Amino acid sequence: MKKSLTKKQFFLISLLPLGILLTQLSRIFPNITEKYYSLFLYEIITTILSSITRYLPFSLAEYIIVSFSTFVLWYISKTIFNVLKHKTKRRKIIKNLLLNTLAASGLIYFSFQLLWGFNYQRLPLAKTLKLNVHNSTTNELAHLCEDLITSSNDLREKISQNKNGVMKLPYNKKVILENAHLGYDKASLQYVILKGTYGIPKGILLSHPMCYTGITGFYFPFTSEANINMSEPDSYLPFTTSHEMAHQIGFAKEDEANFIAYIACINNPDINFKYSGTLAALTYSLNSLRQYDPQKYKELFSFCSKGVLNDMIYNENFWESYSGRIEKISKEINDTYLKSASQRSGIKSYSAMVDLLLANYRKK
Repeated sequence: MKKSLTKKQFFLISLLPLGILLTQLSRIFPNITEKYYSLFLYEIITTILSSITRYLPFSLAEYIIVSFSTFVLWYISKTIFNVLKHKTKRRKIIKNLLLNTLAASGLIYFSFQLLWGFNYQRLPLAKTLKLNVHNSTTNELAHLCEDLITSSNDLREKISQNKNGVMKLPYNKKVILENAHLGYDKASLQYVILKGTYGIPKGILLSHPMCYTGITGFYFPFTSEANINMSEPDSYLPFTTSHEMAHQIGFAKEDEANFIAYIACINNPDINFKYSGTLAALTYSLNSLRQYDPQKYKELFSFCSKGVLNDMIYNENFWESYSGRIEKISKEINDTYLKSASQRSGIKSYSAMVDLLLANYRKK
């Protein structure tokens, strides 16, 4: 029994360097990764997983994460107790802990890469969609902002709002989860690469506690579920849902998922999606303009309608109210994770979507 366990640990641990090796190879040969993994193997994997989890009325991912976290805490506590109780076996217990940790890491890392992670190494979206991404002038960025401000202002006039003048969805938030695919259905007529049939996004039951981490949503490769924080402001919820769906269809990089979410939102027949996508694109673009030309930023910001400004300010204040130690730790972890996944700019990669927006704007 002991010998079998050792072999099992060795096998699982060996998956770690194997996973790293395959990741490096997928990075060296992005064309092969795109053709044989992203557009073939991944589609088979996610279709199978999604066909199972789509019928569950809850997020299986949330259940797994909570259960696994509870198990890890229990296992660590048990190990510490055994170390204190059996001092003569301390070295053996600690060694077993390290081996089990390495074995679990090997299994999780290899599975993650196989089920989704290799998508980080696929061809750049700009190349696939033939978008000419290059360094832009501040003037080009300003024109993009002007266009997005006009669109946001026009759409905002037809949007419902609460007594405080902040956007309020006219229906249950679950409708957003159910109808997000409509934007992808229409967008795929122009961008075939966005075509796919997957399970609808899942709302997180622990959405309120999740706000303290600053996370609006996440994709869980092990169940092929797009998970959404349902407590975030209504104005950004449709965009977030579309963003996580972009991950679900195989686009791992954050800037690409943001751009795809924008495309899916403006193609959705629901005006709330159109506004949410445009507002998110405007927010990222204005933030970028503020870095390079603060004066022009102030000038254009003043042209935003009262409703648009209310939504932007409310969103900023909402997340500020949850800001704290947990959120900072979460950001650091997310930043480290993104950098380890070939996104050198870390969490800043979310705003890199502006380059794609500019390239798309020039193409028009």
